[in-house]
Amino acid sequence: MGCAKLRLLLIGGAMLSAACATHRELVVMAVEQPMFAMANLAQLVPAVEPKDDFLAGEGGSRGWPPAESRVPNVGGRWTGTWSGLGVMARRTSTAEAEFTQSGRWGWGRILLADTLAADVPEIITRRGTLGVPVVFDVSQSAVVVKHEVGGGYLTAVFKVDGDRMVGMLRGHDTLIVLARRR
Repeated sequence: MGCAKLRLLLIGGAMLSAACATHRELVVMAVEQPMFAMANLAQLVPAVEPKDDFLAGEGGSRGWPPAESRVPNVGGRWTGTWSGLGVMARRTSTAEAEFTQSGRWGWGRILLADTLAADVPEIITRRGTLGVPVVFDVSQSAVVVKHEVGGGYLTAVFKVDGDRMVGMLRGHDTLIVLARRR
């Protein structure tokens, strides 16, 4: 009887492992193909998370129509620096972003240089100089930026002040300061 339970446990573990590997392979394929989300337009809209409720307007949760005309234009090229924890000490290097905006939504890419030994999401290091494909949601003073296939890979929240944005990577001690390139 004990041998049968052990056999069932091993078979179940093997099946679970195979399912995880299959899911992992799909995620890697999605992340490695920059145009993946463009082929699936439904994925371009960032999912609203409970943590993003600070973006809700006075009209209730996500009551945007009255405030949509007041969202800042963050489209264009941005350059600046990022600062975060490294292996031995705090690190600082260059950061770039390029955004295309349509109303309060948009898409683009973010690139943080020299992240090999830094505490940043793995996708940033993996994508390197290609940059991470992102989608974003703009409110009156903040921009929530997420990886194009989901916020689980990368989420950053920026405060907008004219031609300057200051933000943090969610879940990491990484500060990003960007200025619009003219």
